[in-house]
Amino acid sequence: MRARNPIDQVIGSYIELKRAGRYLRGLCPFHADSATPSLVVYTNNQTWHCFGCSASGDVFQFVMKIENIPFKEALVRLGGGMLQPRHVPPPPVAAESAPVLRELREEHFTLLTAATEVYHTALLQQAELLAYLAKRGFDLDAVRQYRLGYAAGDNLERYFRFRGWNEDAGLELGLLVKKDDGSIREYFSQRIVIPELRGGLSGSARAVYLVGRATQKWQKAKYLGIAGAPKPLYGSALVRDAHEVFVCEGPFDWLTLLQWGYAAVATLGHPKREHAQELAQARRLYLATDADDAGRQFAATLKGMFGDRAIVLPSFKRFKGLADVKDVNELLEKHPRDGRAIFARLVRYAESKK
Repeated sequence: MRARNPIDQVIGSYIELKRAGRYLRGLCPFHADSATPSLVVYTNNQTWHCFGCSASGDVFQFVMKIENIPFKEALVRLGGGMLQPRHVPPPPVAAESAPVLRELREEHFTLLTAATEVYHTALLQQAELLAYLAKRGFDLDAVRQYRLGYAAGDNLERYFRFRGWNEDAGLELGLLVKKDDGSIREYFSQRIVIPELRGGLSGSARAVYLVGRATQKWQKAKYLGIAGAPKPLYGSALVRDAHEVFVCEGPFDWLTLLQWGYAAVATLGHPKREHAQELAQARRLYLATDADDAGRQFAATLKGMFGDRAIVLPSFKRFKGLADVKDVNELLEKHPRDGRAIFARLVRYAESKK
């Protein structure tokens, strides 16, 4: 069971993990860990430990703690076979030695796309969240273009019932979660939802993955991805013919680069080997990582993957007037009028040092 749920993939669906030598590090979601990442993931023995709050365990303890659920529900959440679909066959089980990414069926894509539209409709009714997104640089046109959404908590289940859809596929996928009392809750409840759309950024595109961003202080994980779906390289389908591609970490940075007209992708955490294959056509890759130790480690890992094709953009903190800027989206938020021009100058500066 543990072999079918690699700890780096499971924890990486909740928090951003960065390579640090033989280990992976991330900001611990169980205490105020906002400076240096103190949660370490040990892939060699499939365990984790936080050096800040001393929390530790295996993949089950992490899911139990972050979801505040008992062991039995953690087994269900990780696809342990205790909750099998009644009307559809379970996904095939891969070899124990191979990392498992659940292969989605067509009905899963239908549910993800439907959820995207349900969430998008809900967001358009949330004036405060629309104002927040505008402050982060995403106006109403951007919200509509990228189909950004909001999971209110019960809209999706009601929609499933209205359509007469079996909730088991939603549970299997991870859009819905069954609690101990038998009630159903939305996995992304009270989160802004960013979809990965394939087939173009339009209402006819289909969603293949969703990421939920926290809107409440009590939400421990800043970003949550669907554990039941393989995590894609966000934007990879949009850059297939691009010779210059910008690589960033988070969804908001990715959306910002798209807003500025750049061909961009987001890794949603630590990079994977297949990312190099998906970006094989790009002659040049610009690495736009966070301005902190974790971001520098992330850039070093990407540089190792991409070699001479990669150009690491300089930290914002090195330049006058940008000391308080951590990432690309903060540049847009704190410099709404000239952020794009500033970023273009940083790109030219990095090219001159190549």
